[in-house]
Amino acid sequence: MNDLFSQSCSLILEELRESVSRISGEQVFQLLDAIRTAGKILVVGAGRMGIVLSAFCMRLNHLGFPSFIVGSTNCPPVGERDLLLVASSSGETPTIREIVLKAREHRAQIAVITAAPGSTIAAMATFVVHVQAPSSIADASQGPLPSRQPMKTLFEQTLFLSLEAMVLTLMQQTGQTASSLARRHANLE
Repeated sequence: MNDLFSQSCSLILEELRESVSRISGEQVFQLLDAIRTAGKILVVGAGRMGIVLSAFCMRLNHLGFPSFIVGSTNCPPVGERDLLLVASSSGETPTIREIVLKAREHRAQIAVITAAPGSTIAAMATFVVHVQAPSSIADASQGPLPSRQPMKTLFEQTLFLSLEAMVLTLMQQTGQTASSLARRHANLE
């Protein structure tokens, strides 16, 4: 049983390494520039991608970048100085597409992290970060980088890992330390 678990961990790490290595540094740095210059950042994703973006939103606030989760009760209105950060593996999620359309009406910048750079949502974005991982719920063995993991798991894992790397990069770019982030951490726990 332990061997099976170990093999599963090795498979996941191998797939993650390959997926992360294919992300364009230029695309990531465009997104990081947009984050640093945005008035505020609003994040949106469906399902597990929304959960991953929620964690990133928390870290952005720890970094001192005002960030909000679309749909939460304290989410302010979006405007032209703002950035909407979207995660959609397919780039076709209907509810997310409508939110992107609304943000465009208010002239916000739109960044999408997606496995489908030719998708409808990617076509509406100001910035696209392409993650090579399965975008289909039906068959993860298809796509530019097939996965033995179920559904869109590799995309979600790559999303989390790349956003964590962006946090470290933003810390370095802004001269912050773990201690400076900790000062902005919730203290009512």
